[in-house]
Amino acid sequence: MPDDKDRLEREINEILDKIEQFPTPERRRNRTIRRHLRRVGDVVSARQRAIARELSRVSLSQLLLLSFLLILGSFFFRGFGLGQWVLFAGVALLVASGALLLFGGGKGPGERTQQWRGRTISYSSETLAARIRRWFGSRKPR
Repeated sequence: MPDDKDRLEREINEILDKIEQFPTPERRRNRTIRRHLRRVGDVVSARQRAIARELSRVSLSQLLLLSFLLILGSFFFRGFGLGQWVLFAGVALLVASGALLLFGGGKGPGERTQQWRGRTISYSSETLAARIRRWFGSRKPR
């Protein structure tokens, strides 16, 4: 039993020593402020991801169509004072989406590579010229 008393006394002393190391009220306040800011940041980033996910569903050809409709619609809104601004927005969207469509570095739908277990796979057969080159390249000179 004396070992249990010593152990209990040692644990009590450790707990009392840790009480002196409690964070100050200012540090606790800063911690709660950081925690709340982190939660707000998580909510904002989740909403940004949701908006980006929805925007990724819109294709460039749909943007071109929308810009054309904005330009066409600007002629109808001319009397309300919005026509000029709708026309500017349509032209800007037309130029931006047209440039992205023509000069975009992304791969088109026909150029996507398929991956399976980390390897690129292709279902298209090899061309005749590639087969002949491979055949001549695999032959060893005598």
